[in-house]
Amino acid sequence: MKPITHILSGVVLAMLSVLSVQGQSRVEYFWDTDPGVGAGQVLQSFSGSSLTASAELDVSGLAPGIHQLGLRALNDGYFSATYYRSIYVPVESEQITRIEYSWDTAAAAGKGTALSFTAGSAIDLTTTLSTKALAPGIHTLYLRTLSTHHASALYARTFFVPATPHAVEAVEYFFDTDPGVGRATRLSATTDGGSLTKAFDVSTSGLADGIHHIGIRTLTDATWSATYTRQFLVRSQVDNYITSVEYFWDQDPGEGNGIVVDITPGEEVDVDFLADMYLLPEGTHTLGIRARTGSGGSSTSLVKDIEFEGWDALQEYIYSLEDTQDSFSGNVYQRDVRNLHWQPLYVPFVSYSDWSAHFEVARINAFYQYDDDEDGVVDRQVLEAITVRPGNGDLKPNHPYLIRAKSTGKHTIKVDPAKVVAPQINSVSCSTMEAVYTFTGNYSDLTGLHSADRYRVKGDHFSVPPTDDEVLPPYRWYITIDDLGNQLEASANSVYLRIIGEDEPTGIDDTLVANDEPVGARPVFDLQGRRVMVSPETTLRQLPRGVYIVAGKKLIVK
Repeated sequence: MKPITHILSGVVLAMLSVLSVQGQSRVEYFWDTDPGVGAGQVLQSFSGSSLTASAELDVSGLAPGIHQLGLRALNDGYFSATYYRSIYVPVESEQITRIEYSWDTAAAAGKGTALSFTAGSAIDLTTTLSTKALAPGIHTLYLRTLSTHHASALYARTFFVPATPHAVEAVEYFFDTDPGVGRATRLSATTDGGSLTKAFDVSTSGLADGIHHIGIRTLTDATWSATYTRQFLVRSQVDNYITSVEYFWDQDPGEGNGIVVDITPGEEVDVDFLADMYLLPEGTHTLGIRARTGSGGSSTSLVKDIEFEGWDALQEYIYSLEDTQDSFSGNVYQRDVRNLHWQPLYVPFVSYSDWSAHFEVARINAFYQYDDDEDGVVDRQVLEAITVRPGNGDLKPNHPYLIRAKSTGKHTIKVDPAKVVAPQINSVSCSTMEAVYTFTGNYSDLTGLHSADRYRVKGDHFSVPPTDDEVLPPYRWYITIDDLGNQLEASANSVYLRIIGEDEPTGIDDTLVANDEPVGARPVFDLQGRRVMVSPETTLRQLPRGVYIVAGKKLIVK
């Protein structure tokens, strides 16, 4: 018995796709001769509205060769039209022994050009036939297979052979007036293939302003192609052609005396530059920028109220975007220090003796909150730290500290291996009545500080970065503030830093008057020697009631 499951399954699906049967139904079939409707062999009985049948039919009684399979379905006493399908029954041991082809004329069986393959009952052959010997034009490929007993039907396929591509020998062009084929300006361009892709720089010098035409053609096998023409516009430098851009800060130095910006001249110029702010003092500034055109005319645009926090703050921000290359390897720690501000420190080892030659060290002591105007809202949050001195307690690894370098540059510290522990990210909390301040260390670059409201050191205070682009380098820590929602409402957007033990003058040698004079850069202390963190714009009169020491002078605010 030979299986023909794949053939029958396809036949029944094809038949039932056009016949909807109802009630008791059956499918019958026959070979070659129709015995009459209802007299065929039953393939399958079923009930319902559709049928998908898969069966094996016995073909052992059929002679080798082509046979006709007939199928039809019974539907409530009515039969469908009969569906026929040709089926080839091979000789039991028959194998494909030869595959041959011929061009244009069908060769007799066994007389074609043979293809190389491995004999078998089923062949999957992929090959490439050369058409080099064929003339350009339409041709027919004839293909057949031969087995041990039979030759297959002849398969024919028509295709087109294109003409052999010619080499491009020369290219020439002209402007506006054709001087004649072969007499235009030649360009260097040759190729062995039938196509050429190349970019040319063609000078338009000498052409007047206005619309012009360029003509171009190629030479192949001593024959010039048709001429391709393209229209283009020539414009000389005009009044609105921008030739230069310059900028200045605050005071206009006069046209042509500003700081030049590198541009590509044109009618439209995209300006993207980093303005030099190195010599600007801290405060509010105005940026002026203007463009000069081909006619010499220009206009100046002013951008006012640009707040500059000072070069140190700008430098710190720029450095925060760079890799500081802090590293700890082989019991050697390196820190690249760019300024002399207090900086956070979080490492898997700490000993005052390790740091004393390079840095001052301070440990976290407490947090304070101030309602300066007594309106129920916290105006200032102050982190108090105490400088570490020999003999007043050693330091702990994986804990938050502050350090201040004695000089800028790269500092190298050799660490006693016995003092190194496994790096751990601890979260150390410090609470007040109003909030919980959590310190979290980091041992790799950290971003996304802005979105998470994480405060990091910036100058003499802590603040949330203005964008998520800022990077907190490793071996540092940040603060997260959780409002407890008690008596006061916390609105301060920064945390000031107070270091107890700094070498700041606190002696009293005169008395100040509480007036509208700004505090500025002068340090302010209370009578207990604690520094009071206020903004430089705060006036002496705006300080809360009490007695203060301001730059060595006593101030009484009533």
